[in-house]
Amino acid sequence: MKIHVIITMLALFAVLIAAVWYARKKYKINFAVLGLGAVAFFASSQVLEKIVHLLVLHPQKDGTVPLMTENPLLYVIYGICMAALFEETARLIFFKWLEKKRTLEDSDALAYGLGHGGLELLYLGMGSLISLLILFSLLESSNPDLANLLPQNTLETVQSLSGWQVYLLGVERVLALVMQIGLSFWVYQAVRQKKWIYLVAAYGLHALFDLAPSLSQVGWLSNPLLVEGLLAVEVIIFIYFTKSIFYKKQ
Repeated sequence: MKIHVIITMLALFAVLIAAVWYARKKYKINFAVLGLGAVAFFASSQVLEKIVHLLVLHPQKDGTVPLMTENPLLYVIYGICMAALFEETARLIFFKWLEKKRTLEDSDALAYGLGHGGLELLYLGMGSLISLLILFSLLESSNPDLANLLPQNTLETVQSLSGWQVYLLGVERVLALVMQIGLSFWVYQAVRQKKWIYLVAAYGLHALFDLAPSLSQVGWLSNPLLVEGLLAVEVIIFIYFTKSIFYKKQ
C-alpha cells in the first residue's frame, strides 16, 4: 500500500509544479500574489476558522465532535458555511487590498488561486498522505506493539483502504485545486466589476463543492466513487459556467 501513497504524493507534487510553471510561462503570474494567496489560505482556514471550530464544536481529546453524531445535518451545514465564509472572505479582502495598490489583472486571480489551492493541496493532501504512509509503516512493522498504540477505529479504517482509494484522495486534491482557482476568478470579478452578486455566488458555490465530502464525513454518502464523481461533475460544469460568464470571447 505504501507504494500507492508514494505514487500519489509524487503525482500531486508534479501537478502543482506543472500548473505553476505553465501559469508563469503563459500568463506571467506574479509570484508575490501566489505567495500571498497561500498565506491567505493558511490564515483563513487553518488559523481563524480552526479557532471558531474550537469555540463552537468543542472537539474531544480523541478528535470526535459531539455535533457530528448528535445532529449531523447541522454539522454539515455549519461546516460548508464556515469554509465558504472564511476562504471567500479572505479572497475578498486580498483583492480589495490589491486593488488599492494597483490595477487588477486576470493573472492575479490565477496566481492567487494557485497559491491558495496549491498550499491546500500540499498542507491537506500531502499531510493526509504522509499520515497514511506513517500508519502503513506502523502496521507493517515487525513490532506489533506499535500498531496497538493506534485507536481501533483508525486501525480498521487504514486496514480497509484499497490502492484505488488512495489515488482517489489525489484526484480529490486536484479537483479542489481547480475549484480554488475558479472561485478566485469569481471573487476577482466581483471586486473588479463591483458586481457583488459574483461574491455571493462564490460563497454558494464553495459551500456546494464541500457538500458531498461533508455528507461523506457524517456517513450519509458512503461510496467514495460517488463522492468524487459528484465533485468531478460539479467542477466540469463550474469550469464551463465560469468561462461562459467571464470569458465568452476567448
